[in-house]
Amino acid sequence: MAKNKKDLQQKSKPVITKPEVAATIPVEYPTAEPFLKANLWKVIFFCLIGFAIYYKTASYGYVLDDVIVVAENNFAKKGFSGIGNILTTETMTGYFEEQKNLVQGNRYRPLSLISFAVENGIIMAANPDSNVVKIEKPQDPNSKDKKGQIRSDKMKPGISHIVNILLYILSCIIIMRSLQLLLRNRNETIMGYFDISFFVALLYLVHPLHVEAVANIKGRDEIMAMLFSMASLYALTKHYIYGKSNKYLYFGLVSYFLGLLSKENAITFAAIIPLSIYFFGDKLKSKSLNSFFWLVLVSMIYLFLRFQAAGVPKLDEKITDIMNNPFLDMNVGEKLATTIYTLGMYIKLMLIPYPLTHDYYPYAIPIMHFSDWQVLLSLAFYGVLTYFAFKSIKSKTIGGFGILFYLITLSIVSNLVINLGTFMNDRFIYMPSLGYCLFLVWAVFHYGDKIKSSAAPFKAALLLLPIIIYAVLSFIRVPDWANAMTLNKSSLKVSQNSARANSFMSTALFEEYKVTKDPQKKRALLTEALPYAKKAIEIIPNYYNANLMAVGIAGELHKLDGDLNKLFSVFEPCITNRPNIQFTTDYLKYINPIVSDRNAMINFYVKVGQNLMNKNNVDDTKWAIHFMRLGLEVDPENKTLNNNIYKCFSTLGDLDQARQYLK
Repeated sequence: MAKNKKDLQQKSKPVITKPEVAATIPVEYPTAEPFLKANLWKVIFFCLIGFAIYYKTASYGYVLDDVIVVAENNFAKKGFSGIGNILTTETMTGYFEEQKNLVQGNRYRPLSLISFAVENGIIMAANPDSNVVKIEKPQDPNSKDKKGQIRSDKMKPGISHIVNILLYILSCIIIMRSLQLLLRNRNETIMGYFDISFFVALLYLVHPLHVEAVANIKGRDEIMAMLFSMASLYALTKHYIYGKSNKYLYFGLVSYFLGLLSKENAITFAAIIPLSIYFFGDKLKSKSLNSFFWLVLVSMIYLFLRFQAAGVPKLDEKITDIMNNPFLDMNVGEKLATTIYTLGMYIKLMLIPYPLTHDYYPYAIPIMHFSDWQVLLSLAFYGVLTYFAFKSIKSKTIGGFGILFYLITLSIVSNLVINLGTFMNDRFIYMPSLGYCLFLVWAVFHYGDKIKSSAAPFKAALLLLPIIIYAVLSFIRVPDWANAMTLNKSSLKVSQNSARANSFMSTALFEEYKVTKDPQKKRALLTEALPYAKKAIEIIPNYYNANLMAVGIAGELHKLDGDLNKLFSVFEPCITNRPNIQFTTDYLKYINPIVSDRNAMINFYVKVGQNLMNKNNVDDTKWAIHFMRLGLEVDPENKTLNNNIYKCFSTLGDLDQARQYLK
């Protein structure tokens, strides 16, 4: 097989022929032996390492979005009978019972949900009496649940966690095999056993950035997208580079389609696979283009099905919830600068994945500007990467391919193409990080000979060091995902300025309060929870969940100590921020007739009403009337309240209503 000019020059250097580097030799792939026979010890090693890092997750439950896709997803809970619903609706419909389009572009990722439905279907079949519940009637008239249907009542999160581990390990094995086929005689080894493909897959297996995808059951969409995309690369490599039969073409296209059904970012492999054939197949431009044609065709079929099931995404639709649109109220420059900053953060976290957090919501990532040095550094770094990526298209270096793989797969999860609903996330880098692993291993192999004459042990040490460090960091990171409390505590160490992290921590403490029996512990949990809710409100004043948690906790504390001043110190700003929280109204109606300090109550209603009036908009003026009317339940003749309500109705132009309150 012909080699490019640069490789021929490198092989001709005298250093390659020295006895001390004879351990580094080229290996021809594929071998005559079957893959498993030739690589059995590597496969076993991957299984051992994978389970050694992640075995604890088998005892963990559901956290974060697991509730949406598994625990409370009505379609997944129905088992096999829910598969049809999953295939024909937007991904979150099974949870919300309607398509809400909370994030830009909506979501259609049915394959992971189908796997959850299959798990539940098997559980239901194995336990027909104890693990199912019959639905007597739909909870909603538009619900797809019909009377008499059966769905799982007892979920098995441990099974889902084990499946995630197995799929992850299988992904790494397929990564190794695909690279063996692609690199062929360029797949150098150390001591005859440890080749580039092995080290790349092992580095990928232990990388801490992948803990979120594996330890969080919802992360299966990431794992399956990568698994089927790499399986497609493997099959199409066999077909186009090795000339194997059309069955590999069909298998590759089906695998690619399954990757798309797992998660949308698999669509980047429509570029990755043809690029791989071009890079590692000699004079195969026509075959590269041919593969691109077939992949685009499959992509169009997928998009057609996606649009039929979830609708055509409205990319110009403005999402007004900051927790689903972190760039809300930013100008174009701030949005772009912040995005470039997060791209730089990805590089940092791939190299040094510590400390890690699951929460990058506003404003764990600060609003950045092009005057910030971090933004300029990130921009310069990606400029260099882009330069070498394009340069490598001609030279066809393994390292250049790694850079291209990273940039292409990152593009769709960069927030440059579509607003993803958060600034960044560990799971977004799950697929692109393979490019980093490939580049790092190639760099060690490529430059190891130039740095040290006894290259084999030196290169082994350079590779084992990050592998060991990453494996330890992953092992340490896994317990953070045990439950909501451990996850939120770990995230707040890093994401102290995230409104969501603080709000979620207050929620976790409040949930623990509800199941705790000891009165002193209950009070301690409430006292601990309230500052987190207040911190979230300080970061984003109109954050609904944070305000809801604050008034809820304050109400429970008031039941314990009866301190009105403490209650009002929380209720007043929360009503000003979010007057539409129903709990606030309900609790005030509850205490109106039983509070002895009527003056304090009246003063509170006057102040709240004035705060809302001062906001000078129709909705808040109506809410001012609402709360001041609650005050009239305490003292119907109070002159200040009546006069303020008169002003509000006059402002709204309702003079008939206004006259009723003229005193």
